[in-house]
Amino acid sequence: MIEPHINEVELRKKIIELFEYRLFPQLLEAGHANDTIQYTFLENLIQLQTKIYYLDAHLEANWQTDLQMLTLHWDNIQNSLGSFNVPADQHRTYLNHIKKYEKHELELRQGKSPLRFDMEYFYFYKSCDVKLLRRLIYEKFLLTPECGRLSDWRFYDLVTEVNDDIEDLFEDLDFINGNRFLISLLYYDKSKSKQIFSDFLDEIEVKAKNKYLSATGRYKNIIYDVTLKRILETKELLDHRIDEIQEEQLQASRLFKYQNILQK
Repeated sequence: MIEPHINEVELRKKIIELFEYRLFPQLLEAGHANDTIQYTFLENLIQLQTKIYYLDAHLEANWQTDLQMLTLHWDNIQNSLGSFNVPADQHRTYLNHIKKYEKHELELRQGKSPLRFDMEYFYFYKSCDVKLLRRLIYEKFLLTPECGRLSDWRFYDLVTEVNDDIEDLFEDLDFINGNRFLISLLYYDKSKSKQIFSDFLDEIEVKAKNKYLSATGRYKNIIYDVTLKRILETKELLDHRIDEIQEEQLQASRLFKYQNILQK
């Protein structure tokens, strides 16, 4: 079952934009496969990401989740993973980060706030779907360390996931999910939240530089440069969102009704 708020046409558009934002097309090109192979693989990626979004949509729409529906979504995710010839006995390993993300989302219902986690730890797991898809790209096209190791993308994934939370602030007012930026605004205030996220972006920038200095391969400059670009974009977006969001909107948010999660 697909949640009523999901528009499948818009969802596909969102997924394609996500792939472009995370530089997946460049990695596919680096594999030097023919257009037919690239197209088929890309469609399989879209289907897998779609099934992950369906799971996420059930979580964000329902305070009382349906175990049968969650199981169905997980079955669909595993079936989509099978399109990449991942052996069934390895599905759990490939999907363990997504399972961790689901755990964090379900724990909202137990009054456990994402604010209790270290920022880097939290956003590492929130970028679980992107890391999975990129891993599948690397494995399919046998990308070498010349295209960057998977670990070289760590800080790019962190900043883009932070950007997603800030970008989705107004959209997420109507849903239940672990948007840490929204929950920070509800728990603290605009001034402190801005400082927390600005400091974290500065921390990512320092760590990205250290990673760049130790990295090898022709993609090291690409990854580092685009990470710096995303940090700058995210800082600008942070300023805009802080100016735009009003206290009345925060208090009208769906999460505000569940005061028990607004604790650390």
